[in-house]
Amino acid sequence: MISRSKSFSVILALVIGIGLISAGLVPALGSEGSLVESQETAITRSAEKVGPAVVRVEVTKGVSAGIPFNFFEDPFFKYFFGEPPQREEREVKSLGSGFVIDWQGKKYVLTNEHVVSGAKEIRLVFKEGMTYQAKVAGADEMIDVAVLEITGDKDTENLPVASLGDPANTPIGSWVVAIGNPEGFENTVTAGVLSARNRSIPKPNDSGSYQNLLQTDAAINPGNSGGPLVNMQGKVIGMNTAIIRRNQQGIPITGLNFAVSIDSVERVLADLVSKGEVTRAWLGVGFQKVTPEMGEKFGLEDGHGVLISEVYPDSPADRGGLKSGDIIIKVNDNKITGATEFQQEIMYRDVGEEVELTLIRNQERKTITVELGKRDNGQIETSEEKSSITDDDFGLTLVENTPKIRQEYELSVATGLVITDLQGFARARGLREGDVLLQAGKNSRNLYTLQSVGDWKKIAADTSKGDTLLVRVVRGDSYIWMTLAR
Repeated sequence: MISRSKSFSVILALVIGIGLISAGLVPALGSEGSLVESQETAITRSAEKVGPAVVRVEVTKGVSAGIPFNFFEDPFFKYFFGEPPQREEREVKSLGSGFVIDWQGKKYVLTNEHVVSGAKEIRLVFKEGMTYQAKVAGADEMIDVAVLEITGDKDTENLPVASLGDPANTPIGSWVVAIGNPEGFENTVTAGVLSARNRSIPKPNDSGSYQNLLQTDAAINPGNSGGPLVNMQGKVIGMNTAIIRRNQQGIPITGLNFAVSIDSVERVLADLVSKGEVTRAWLGVGFQKVTPEMGEKFGLEDGHGVLISEVYPDSPADRGGLKSGDIIIKVNDNKITGATEFQQEIMYRDVGEEVELTLIRNQERKTITVELGKRDNGQIETSEEKSSITDDDFGLTLVENTPKIRQEYELSVATGLVITDLQGFARARGLREGDVLLQAGKNSRNLYTLQSVGDWKKIAADTSKGDTLLVRVVRGDSYIWMTLAR
């Protein structure tokens, strides 16, 4: 045990040393203690450069209190008792962080959208004690960023500002500093390393996911939201936004902290300052990363691209001829290597712009042109008789979708087979109770629509031990492709 512990310490020290040398922060390991001294100096200088520009964001919000709104909306209540009484509103205060930037000659404060959402009053407090009032100039819930405009007659010309850097030029493993106001403790500095780039995590309200995040083990806590993540050159490369405290099994974990990459923020700054919101192009598809196993099923050679899991009705994608099961490998001449690249290739283009999509359909290459538009939605309905089957070979129990089942599992579709129980490999593959199987087959050319237990029996009967099925799944409001092994 002792020798293993020592070897780990040596490896860690070497990784840290390499990261600092590559960033030009230390000379080669020379005199004893030079590494530690250089490391401490770099961290201190970075904090000193950006720290004065960091603010505590004090937010006052109005929260309704009283009897639930839905109760008063009941038409029988209104018929017998008339219009409902006005709901009381109480004020609550919350804290976050932010930092000052200079944008086209004017000082603004950047913070998270979730910090100032619903704000009635915003107060900025600097490290030196200066206070300013502010208002939201623009906010974007999608990437969780807000731009605050300082209001009032106080002079802002001499306010310290933070410089923005390029996250791509900060190597993985490099030291970074998080600055903010965790639990209200002003201008707290924590240090760690840049663990990864291009991370995606689910949003707390399950309305999608945050994309293009930086991962760090620098300690981030409630109150740090909106504060800067700084590299050793004293440049802001991210905005601290999220922490993961427990895994899906409820086991506590540490060191999983995330920041919005500052290049994502820079891309929307002009829109937020000039219009107050971000205008994004929209294709109108649900999509997912292609796994090697799925790539083989769809006839993909190098495994790159994104798999279209759903085409929204009357969307630009629908009008342009895209289909579920298509794999997009290029947008114009830009190769698509994953979901994040694809999302950013589309959403930062102009509404009305035409894009050429190179895709794989039925294991053949095809090119189509689509005119990008703005967001839209759609839905469906059907079925009644209940029947179920437990398939031990695939490790799941399926039941036909009926109004009663749909209500019990709060389903968004009225067709398909609903998973009510899972065992073994089916659960390990990522399937969940309440998932709806819409289609299944051995590959993308041999997909069958699942409407009855009989449909599943026919497909399962044509498989042998070790075979895998490609399945199209509805989970909540999302459509995804998965593989299921027998």
